[in-house]
Amino acid sequence: MLPTIKTIVYASDITTGSRPAFRMAIEQAVKHDARIIFLHAIEPMDTDTSDMVRDYLLSQAQLKHTRQLLDQYRSKIEKRISDFLRSEIPDGTHLKQAPEIEVATGRPDEVIVNIAQQQQADMIVMGDRGGSAASRLFLGSTTQKVMQQTRIPVLIVPLGG
Repeated sequence: MLPTIKTIVYASDITTGSRPAFRMAIEQAVKHDARIIFLHAIEPMDTDTSDMVRDYLLSQAQLKHTRQLLDQYRSKIEKRISDFLRSEIPDGTHLKQAPEIEVATGRPDEVIVNIAQQQQADMIVMGDRGGSAASRLFLGSTTQKVMQQTRIPVLIVPLGG
């Protein structure tokens, strides 16, 4: 028996080239009458940057200001995703509910797997831009890392280079 798909996590880097993957997520949601969680992961600061910020931000006021800046960035991303949703969901498309927006900070592969588990997702949809064999061998890709870390089916949409 085929698994029932009730929740789909669509993982996006919110670039223009990722639209085919979003369209596929919408198609799957309509086909299965499933909800979609539109997920964007914000890369964390590297260790050197994090250390520098910690060294220079000594007061609570400065830390509060930094949190406010991150919240503004998150809000800007959420607005961009909302605009994207309005422009990309075709008229007459009947989704079970409007896509939910989730923005989280962390390594993208870990964020995708964690959110999919938390939301009890039945499918992850994401695009893959390919890349050279050497870069995949030494660095891997987010898509490959997600597939190695989850038991949830992953639908990969080729996006080109």
